Amino acid sequence: MRFDGEGGWSRALVVAAPTGGVLPYHWAISVGGLPAGITMTPDGVISGTPSANGYFAFSVQVFDADSTAGLPRTISIVPRLAASLVPACATECTVELGCVAVCGTFGQVSGGLAPFSYTRTSGALPAGTTLNGLSLNGTFVGLPGRLSFTVQVTDGYGVTATVTPTFNLLTHILLANGSCPKALRTGGCSATLPYSGGTGRSPTLGVASASGKLCIAGVAPICNTTASPPPRFSATVGAGVLDILVPSPASQKYFSYTGTVVLILTDQSPCGSGSNCSATASVQIDI
Repeated sequence: MRFDGEGGWSRALVVAAPTGGVLPYHWAISVGGLPAGITMTPDGVISGTPSANGYFAFSVQVFDADSTAGLPRTISIVPRLAASLVPACATECTVELGCVAVCGTFGQVSGGLAPFSYTRTSGALPAGTTLNGLSLNGTFVGLPGRLSFTVQVTDGYGVTATVTPTFNLLTHILLANGSCPKALRTGGCSATLPYSGGTGRSPTLGVASASGKLCIAGVAPICNTTASPPPRFSATVGAGVLDILVPSPASQKYFSYTGTVVLILTDQSPCGSGSNCSATASVQIDI
């Protein structure tokens, strides 16, 4: 027989059920010792609240009026079950709508004894998600805002612990398409593209792709298709806007360009396994 338990958790158990002999029986520890916080009464009841973890082996003896008998016993004490929020969710779990299982793992378990079961005891899960242990599966949908719910963890001993995460659901980052037409006076172009949503922290900007026709002026103009933006193209991130600029062609190398540049704006928050939230937009350029 093993009397397994959990640190800081009270429990009582009869060490054995003897037969034969002459009543009354009396019990005593003959070899080894019990964990700190655990005692055994003369009638063989082991009880208490263990204060140390570990594996403890001992022997007990039972006495009646005429004889004695002994048997080995063990007690295994595991750390008490605890549940806590992961560091990324210690204050709140921030996620953009449209993302898949991001910030899904909101809690963690320590101590206790498997198997563990998980039950939502209050609050509603974010729309589009389901509970999987101390994580969420699915795609976050619905409306932006904050919500909280509580999950109770129960281990193999029936000990329970709870966690209450708060999810801050944000509008997914969105970037508008735009155009950069030729300025009649300078020959270059400029444009401003608004973006919205996301975490509000500065996103990063890159060129996802480009496709156009570039012509270099000369006695016989040379025109070629290209998978690059026009020469001297630049795009910078401002407060809620992207500024697009293609300066007027240098006097020594006049060119024209007609095509599309696809920009990608990446937010500073995860949106899935190994990827951050992002939005793309097409900029039509004709200079």
